[in-house]
Amino acid sequence: MRKLFALLSLLVVASMLLAACGTTAPTAAPAEPEVVEPAPTDAPEVTEPTAAPETPGFTSPDATTFVIAESEVGIDTLDPALAYDTASAEVIQNTYETLVFYDGEATDAFVPMLAESWEVSEDGSVYTFKIRSGVKFHQGGDMTPSDVAYSFQRGLLQGGYSSPQWLLAEPFFGVGNDDVSIVVDGEGACADDRECLSALPAEDLVAACEKVQGAIVADDAAGTVTMTLAGPWGPFLPTIAQTWGSVMDKEWVIETGGWDGSCDTWQNFYGMSSADDPFSTIANGTGPFTLEKFANGEEIILARNESYWREPAKLERVVLKSVPEWGTRFSMMQAGDADLATVPSANRSQMDELVGEKCVFSIETNAYTCEVVDDTMPFRVRLGRPGISQDVILYNWNIATSEESPNPYIGSGTMDGNGVPADFFSDVHVRRGFSYAFDWETFISDVYNGEATQSFQLTLPGMPGFFLDTPHYTLDLEKSAEEFKMADLDKDGIPAGEDPEGDVWTVGFRVQMAYNQGNPTRQTTAEILAGNLAEVNELFVVETLGLPWPAYLRSQRAKQIPLMTGGWLEDIHDPHNWYQPYTTGTYGGRQSLPQDVKDQFSAILDRGVSETDPAARAEIYKEANQLYYDLAVGTPLVLATGHGFSQRWVQGVILNPIFPGLYYYTIYKD
Repeated sequence: MRKLFALLSLLVVASMLLAACGTTAPTAAPAEPEVVEPAPTDAPEVTEPTAAPETPGFTSPDATTFVIAESEVGIDTLDPALAYDTASAEVIQNTYETLVFYDGEATDAFVPMLAESWEVSEDGSVYTFKIRSGVKFHQGGDMTPSDVAYSFQRGLLQGGYSSPQWLLAEPFFGVGNDDVSIVVDGEGACADDRECLSALPAEDLVAACEKVQGAIVADDAAGTVTMTLAGPWGPFLPTIAQTWGSVMDKEWVIETGGWDGSCDTWQNFYGMSSADDPFSTIANGTGPFTLEKFANGEEIILARNESYWREPAKLERVVLKSVPEWGTRFSMMQAGDADLATVPSANRSQMDELVGEKCVFSIETNAYTCEVVDDTMPFRVRLGRPGISQDVILYNWNIATSEESPNPYIGSGTMDGNGVPADFFSDVHVRRGFSYAFDWETFISDVYNGEATQSFQLTLPGMPGFFLDTPHYTLDLEKSAEEFKMADLDKDGIPAGEDPEGDVWTVGFRVQMAYNQGNPTRQTTAEILAGNLAEVNELFVVETLGLPWPAYLRSQRAKQIPLMTGGWLEDIHDPHNWYQPYTTGTYGGRQSLPQDVKDQFSAILDRGVSETDPAARAEIYKEANQLYYDLAVGTPLVLATGHGFSQRWVQGVILNPIFPGLYYYTIYKD
């Protein structure tokens, strides 16, 4: 589940300033970047967002230090190969750097960063990067192509499903081969188990390592790194533009206790945990800021890198300060002691009263339009940015249960009105009946206060495969009833509405819909669905059940939960990052999707991810949209719209929704 989605705030700072990345209306997807060789440049171009109006009279008391008052300051690890939460990634993005980087606000265009240019083979499977010279790590070491190659090799070999390495493993090892343990034994039987992996034949371990090293080759004399993929991979550039593509100092990593680069020892570092990772609390990147203070849970301070290979940052320091109480954060904003602060949705009205500038996002122009609404007020509000996360109602097609381990969530386990059989959701008409019973309008009004829009598909605005006319379910209790009457759960060939022996329509059912405790959004999802199904037929009973997070996750993985919501925060702005987990990957597994259904999606996704032409990719993922709808695999819910605040003196922010937080290099203060 992307970036500890259910455990962490989606975007602590971006929910404030980047307006929580919401959307007001879907649009057609723009083209993806062409895979070409960019012209060499001295530095990446930075696209400045639409300029805010002049703000006379609003100047920071300290223009050198940027202070963010957060409800919580806590990261998992500063190891780029392991970090998979947004809080960690925000610090990494500002202290380390990648070969390529996002071009300003664009989620689909890239500029050189540590690579000054690159070339791609005609078939799209071999990338050769010309590495920038004259770049130094924070501790003084010179960055070389060998450092680049080692960083990628180390990440792939460290692997583990608690890390983002599956995103790199598939391009290098092939679709479905999402961990190096699969390369070792062909099936990944020792996934996430270092002891098990280390016990495998030494020759197999060495062979896997040599395969990785052979796919990523440095030429220090030529100043290049050549990466050979398993095949063409459409979203390769966005994949390596994220923090797990960061370059580390090979010599420093080895001296500090990391992998020594030998194929005889890599297994000793496989499946690393943050608690055991020597790089969880230290950093030595090439980025515009260095790590000055690390007091996890209290305060993190970044200092300007005075020896940065580009012009040094405008800010001297960035302070991430833990301020748990909202009243204190609000006072800091009022006094000008904080430039940004975490604003709970329940307290937005307090900030709204002090807004002097209002910026509204346009989905057509992909930009904000700002206007001064009260020049006496100190804050800027940004509204309406498209989101990069969503929840989906998921149906378990083959609910796990046995005599030895009965399932507590399915009642009697039979179609007797007091439970459901294990294959209850394998009937497409049942899934469609549930899908037609959800009330998006009430959900958006009650949960999001109107600041959300219904999601029509898994793909999001701005990516191939997103279409305004995608077929989707809407609240229609009559159609819901029609679908249930067409179900045939007793498999006698007679639709339930006509079955004299009784079926789901005349017998009814009782099933539990689980959610993780402390998540009111998912609780409301379950309650709305339960209420509407009871209106369809009083014999239809959905019981809502809040579970502690460990139990919720454990039951998901055991495929015991019959009905739930599953959320995803995207890693890259690409349809593969959505369809893979919801069909052939994480959630497809927890839904017990039959192999033939997975195969149908795999055939589409393999073509989609291998295609490099954006228009062709869009048409391929349109097939996936249609299949997901026809089979009612899941029911996408909403995309939240943003509502975020900052001081009016904050300038130069790159408002890119895919960033894990703020990119401080371009920020300055009046």
